[in-house]
Amino acid sequence: MAERAKSQKIGARGHKWLLAHVEEHPHWLARELGEDFGVDAELELTEPEVRGDILKVQIKSSANVERRDGAVKFNIDRKYLDYANACRYPLLMIRVDVTSKSAWYLWLQDWLLMQKATGVSPLSCQQDSWIAWVPETQTVDSGLNDDLKRIARWEGASQLALSLTDAMHAAAATMNTSMVNLLADALASCAGGLGPAGLNSVIDEAIRLGDRMRGTLEGYDISNQLFTMVRRCGDRINAQTIDRLVLRGDSYSRSGLNSLAVLYDEHFSHISSMNLPLRYFRNEPRVAYYCAFREANPKHRSTEMFVDPSPFEYAGLKYRQPDRFWDQYANRGPSALLDALEYVDPNQSATEI
Repeated sequence: MAERAKSQKIGARGHKWLLAHVEEHPHWLARELGEDFGVDAELELTEPEVRGDILKVQIKSSANVERRDGAVKFNIDRKYLDYANACRYPLLMIRVDVTSKSAWYLWLQDWLLMQKATGVSPLSCQQDSWIAWVPETQTVDSGLNDDLKRIARWEGASQLALSLTDAMHAAAATMNTSMVNLLADALASCAGGLGPAGLNSVIDEAIRLGDRMRGTLEGYDISNQLFTMVRRCGDRINAQTIDRLVLRGDSYSRSGLNSLAVLYDEHFSHISSMNLPLRYFRNEPRVAYYCAFREANPKHRSTEMFVDPSPFEYAGLKYRQPDRFWDQYANRGPSALLDALEYVDPNQSATEI
């Protein structure tokens, strides 16, 4: 009980000091919020005037914050990431050292985008907490004069990615095909300004929404438009995004495979540089076969319905041309090729090359 009381006192001291410190700045206001709001406080930019440029803040205080190699340790609980993912305002975690009266910040939505860019979204993991090391130079003092102003004003690639994702959700939810088309144009035109993390995050969300929308005729149309949006940015997407486009558990998505086929058509050099045949060799040899076939035949196009890859073998698989294959191809697209694959040795499965 004594330890808990001590921790609460440290928390209260850090909380009080931070809000007073922000209030001393000529361009910021600080407001305390109750715990029911899910955050401790909000900071509002007043330069040049009050315009609703707000940052939500979660405060974590310690007597002595752990530092190592020029970085400050942040412990991030899952509940804060869940809140950040749903929050329409930027959410900061601020670490306060009550002894030295110093504070550092981490923008949680931006951190989530960066993690997704590495191929693993924290929200898709069965994990309760994460550790992030933030540069010691990323202080609240410096941020109030510069970076935190940009975040509050929604300037920069991360806010652009988050805004596009929100608009995409709204367009899909209202079955607004015209809006999805406009968003596809917007994404293509600003792709360079999003940065790799922002672009792949938006694309991942388009893939997830596209899968979820299938089931009704209207949803199918929206889904196809979302996948078209993905293909238009094919020269910038990474291998992890291809995984989410094509793979579904221990199988594959037909629409995802057909999108991959178009990516080979339109962005052959970029897609073939990812070494996808080896990437999928063990966990989905049928997709590996298709990738290897496309890369061995760079002049082939996904629109060629009379393709016959019978002489080609890869990952222990060969192709057996079925009767009236072009009818299947017309209905299923390039994914129809995978339906006609069989093992060279019926008792064989894909093994290491």
